[in-house]
Amino acid sequence: MTNTPKKPLPALQPVDDTGGVLKPEHVDSVVAAATESHAPKTLRSYRTAWNQFVGWCEEQGYESLPAAPETVAAYLAHRADAGLSRSALSIDRAAVRYNHEVAGLDPTGSAGVKRVMRGLRRRAAGTEQKQATGIRANDLGAIRATAMHPRTGPQGLRRESAETAAKRGRVDIALISTMRDALLRRSEAVALRWSDIEFRDDGTGRLTIRHSKTDQEGEGAVQFISKDSATALKAIRGDAEDDERVFGLRSGRAVSQRIAAAARAAGLKGRFSAHACRVGMALDLVAAGASVSAVQVAGRWASARMPATYARAELAGQGAVAQFYAAK
Repeated sequence: MTNTPKKPLPALQPVDDTGGVLKPEHVDSVVAAATESHAPKTLRSYRTAWNQFVGWCEEQGYESLPAAPETVAAYLAHRADAGLSRSALSIDRAAVRYNHEVAGLDPTGSAGVKRVMRGLRRRAAGTEQKQATGIRANDLGAIRATAMHPRTGPQGLRRESAETAAKRGRVDIALISTMRDALLRRSEAVALRWSDIEFRDDGTGRLTIRHSKTDQEGEGAVQFISKDSATALKAIRGDAEDDERVFGLRSGRAVSQRIAAAARAAGLKGRFSAHACRVGMALDLVAAGASVSAVQVAGRWASARMPATYARAELAGQGAVAQFYAAK
C-alpha cells in the first residue's frame, strides 16, 4: 500500500513551450493563481473530504493517488450507505477530482463513477431533508408585529427586559427584511458591512455583495433594498463604523437560529432557517408574475432549477390547466 499525503496537493509545476521547467518565481505565481481559482471555504471542504477519502483507502488497502475509478465508486457508495446527503457526496467526488487534476488525472469522470452517482442520487431522492419554509410578505408582517415582544429563555428561567427585546427585535426585523429583499445567503448576511449599504434619497437602498457562493471571481453584485428595509437598517445603524458588521452575527448558524426564533415568536409554522428568506421572496416574486429566469437572476442562482423547485406550486397555479379554468 502506498503512503499518500493527507492535504490537497499543490498544482503541478507547469512546463514552458520549450519543455524546460519554469523559473521558481514563475512557478510560484502560477501555483498561487491556480489555488485562488477556488474560494478558501471550498478548499477547506475539499481538504476535509480528501483526508477522509485517503483514510478510507488506507483502511481498505486501496491506493488513493492515483485512485482507480472502481475505488472512487466504492467509496461514494460507502459514504451514501453512511447516510450522507447528495450535496455531501458531490463534495466528496469534487475533492477527489481536485486532488487528481493537479496530477493530470481524474478517475471521477469515468462512466462507471457517473453511473454510480446517478444511482445514489436516485436512491437519496426520497430521503433528502425537506425544503425550508419560505418567509413570505405576510409572514414578515407577523414577524414585524411581534419581534419586539419580550421573550422567555429556555425552561422559562429568564425573560427579556423591554429594552433588550426592543433592541433584539429591531435587528431581527432588519435582518429578515434585508435578507428577503436582497435574497441573501446566510454567509452573505454575516459578511455584510455598513460600507456595503447605500441609502438613496427616495428612501430605498442598494446593497453590494462582495463575494458569494456563485461568484467565485469576486465580481460582486448590487441588490435593491425596499424603503421598509432601508428604514429598518437605519434604525439599527447607530454610530457603527463603516467596516462593522451590519447584524453583528458571526456565523451562518447564528443567522438561522435568529430567523427561526423570530418565526416561532410570530406563531409561524414550518421549517424556518436562513434559507427561508430566499425561498419566501422567490415565491412572492413568482406569485407577482416574475419569470423563473428573472427570479434566478435576482437570487443569483447558478441555474433556474432551484427557484423553479421552490415555486413549483405557484407555477402550477399559473400553468395551462389553471388558465383553462380561469377562462371559463
